[in-house]
Amino acid sequence: MPAGQIAGAFDSARPTVSRHLRVLRNAGLVRVKAVAQERRYLLEADQLAKAEAWIARYRRFWEERLNALQRHLENEDE
Repeated sequence: MPAGQIAGAFDSARPTVSRHLRVLRNAGLVRVKAVAQERRYLLEADQLAKAEAWIARYRRFWEERLNALQRHLENEDE
């Protein structure tokens, strides 16, 4: 999708969306393809899957810690 079309899907200002796209590009999660005068952003699904796997490990880590904290605080109240 062109950056303008992506930006139109969000309430954020175009420069904000452009900054996010730059971060995603630098992370290898999207790539840019020039088509005539337009730059189109393409999702790198394999890289996104790697990022999701990395996030999932930390999600489990923090869920366990936060659940333990919740149990501790509930027991402290009793």
